[in-house]
Amino acid sequence: MAILNIIQYPDLRLKRKSADVTDVNDPHIQKIISRMFDTLANSSNCAALAATQLDIENPPSIVVFNSSEEDEPPYCLINPKIIKQSGSESAKEGCMSVLIDDVSAEVTRATEVTVKALNIYGKKIEFTVQDFAARCIQHECDHLQGIIYLDRISKLKRALIDKKIKKLTKA
Repeated sequence: MAILNIIQYPDLRLKRKSADVTDVNDPHIQKIISRMFDTLANSSNCAALAATQLDIENPPSIVVFNSSEEDEPPYCLINPKIIKQSGSESAKEGCMSVLIDDVSAEVTRATEVTVKALNIYGKKIEFTVQDFAARCIQHECDHLQGIIYLDRISKLKRALIDKKIKKLTKA
């Protein structure tokens, strides 16, 4: 079991954009996926992770996330793209890279998204999810573009959260 370090805000590496995966069967890519699953499984309160959140050099465009069904294994999305979205809802959001136990903010996201990606075997997949799963996928796809949820809130709220984070990390 190899757990990867989850990068913490305000580390500038969270602004990195991921690189598209060209060969899913590349042993290096398969090793990253395996380590991402290990990290997901061993991180409490973790619904999903994007490769750009992890201490990986040149992170590939990979997301792993837990299924909403207890008996289903976690999923892996390679080169995910949101191709359709509908609805809108504001809800509290947190992030493993932003003091998950202490910081959250209200973020508006689509309530339904359709995603196109490759699965762990390199097969093209397309599916639609709603509610929490839709929010989760949007959050992780943002990470792959170097965007964190704090980038989606007002400057005033962001300044207050930044102040809180500074105070918490000094303690």
